[in-house]
Amino acid sequence: MEKSTYQKRIVLSIALVLLFFLSPFTGAGLYSWPVAAASPVDGPASGNILLELARTNDRGKLSYDLIIEGDFTYNSFLLSEPERLVIDLTGLELDPALSTAGLADDPVKGVRVSRFDHNTVRVVFDLEYLVGYKLERRTEAPGGLRLDFNVVLKDIGFQLASAVPEIYVDTSGPVQYKVDFLLNPHRLLIDLWDVTLTGPALTVPGNDTWVQSIRVSQFDPQTIRLVLDIKEPRNCVVGIDETNPARLLIKTMTELQEATWLPDGNGGRLILKGSGRLPGEPRYDQNTGKLYIRIPQTKLGKELQATADADAVFKLRELESSTVEVELTVPRGHDYSVSWNQDRREITVEVKNAPLAGKVIILDPGHGGADAGAISPNGLREKELNLAVAVRLKQKLEDLGAEVLLTREDDRYLWLYDRVAIANRTGGAVLLSIHANNHDNRKIHGLEIWHHPDRNESAILAQALAEAVLARTKQHFRGIMSSKDFVIPREAQMPAVIFEMGFVSNRDEEKLLITEEFQDKITDGICQGLIAYFHPSDGS
Repeated sequence: MEKSTYQKRIVLSIALVLLFFLSPFTGAGLYSWPVAAASPVDGPASGNILLELARTNDRGKLSYDLIIEGDFTYNSFLLSEPERLVIDLTGLELDPALSTAGLADDPVKGVRVSRFDHNTVRVVFDLEYLVGYKLERRTEAPGGLRLDFNVVLKDIGFQLASAVPEIYVDTSGPVQYKVDFLLNPHRLLIDLWDVTLTGPALTVPGNDTWVQSIRVSQFDPQTIRLVLDIKEPRNCVVGIDETNPARLLIKTMTELQEATWLPDGNGGRLILKGSGRLPGEPRYDQNTGKLYIRIPQTKLGKELQATADADAVFKLRELESSTVEVELTVPRGHDYSVSWNQDRREITVEVKNAPLAGKVIILDPGHGGADAGAISPNGLREKELNLAVAVRLKQKLEDLGAEVLLTREDDRYLWLYDRVAIANRTGGAVLLSIHANNHDNRKIHGLEIWHHPDRNESAILAQALAEAVLARTKQHFRGIMSSKDFVIPREAQMPAVIFEMGFVSNRDEEKLLITEEFQDKITDGICQGLIAYFHPSDGS
């Protein structure tokens, strides 16, 4: 009996030894069972993995994307000494290829990623200083987290060069803000969202004009509050600097202090002066002939608040939205321009006589290049005279508001059909071909204007030009003539004439044609003739 018991113990011992050595290969045994039986919650599920860390910039804020595939939970917290942000990701594996190189950017000194325990991956952002942040799940695929660090307050103070009280608030990126007024005592409250004050609360002394002091504090983890202790309630403007989106400007509302109309023979100038910058966009109403300029964030000075006379050239009014509107009458046949001085505290509106505004006029200096045209006994070549007069005429027409195109601007040859093609492509209102005449009989002299006999508008144009030019030059007039043979009046798709200034073959007329005084009379006459043609009811 004892021998049998002993034998049984030997067999059992051998069985246990075999079981011990065989269990790693079979996947079952005393040591593997507890791990295999562990709950999936205790370790990352297959396919849940932290793939990538990427630095981005969201509207001026430093941001990071944590790209994650699969399900996970997370927890985050700030630690000091040393300063850092910790994000624990539960239920994830680490991608072996994940890199943290190149992720540093103020205030982030560097990023570290490691396995914190068998179920947690820890991401640590080492910081120059503690700063607020937002952490949200990514909505786009692949999933993960989006980390946005707050912008930080960099500086606050007064613009010393400003003519009105103006405060600047510089941050490391663009901010959103909210403004409130409180009375008795008078305070202006400005909350800046998603902004961190990296140091203790501070107070900025006032400038002894409007602001007594500026108190700055971290109102809550995501909000900085500015409290401006002001001496009196006063309209003010809070807005983003036009040239720097990371700068907030706080200033009292600009006051329009002066509005002066200075008339002259051709129109006049309206000069507007403000206590600060005068932004605005001009708008012209063709139906009323009025120019309107709305100047936002501005109010009328006391001296300008009186209602202007009904017949005044300009009017000023305050609109409900803290805006001044300027209304200026632009007379018929006049044009306007609006300009600002360098610091934009002064607006000048110039109104000038421009009866040809909107008109496209084609001037064709006859001949050119190898084609010299008529040559006077003294060697005056028609092509040079034609170009000189056309250039002079172009300047005067542009001063009257017209858009002017020359078929040639230098000494080059152009085929007649090329000249007409240039005019037709531009869709000009009229075409004037400038020439000087020639005749074997050197006693013949005087002005001629040619048109096509079947073009009534061309005949009307010729008549208007003849009357205006002759009134100024007192020339002998040979008449308005017509012919179907001339290419330019025949092929042009707009009223067209050939303007023969005089005969270079006549010695007396040649002497006149080459003088600037006589050329001015001819070109002034042509300008007035065109005004009369385009505005027949004016009686010009």
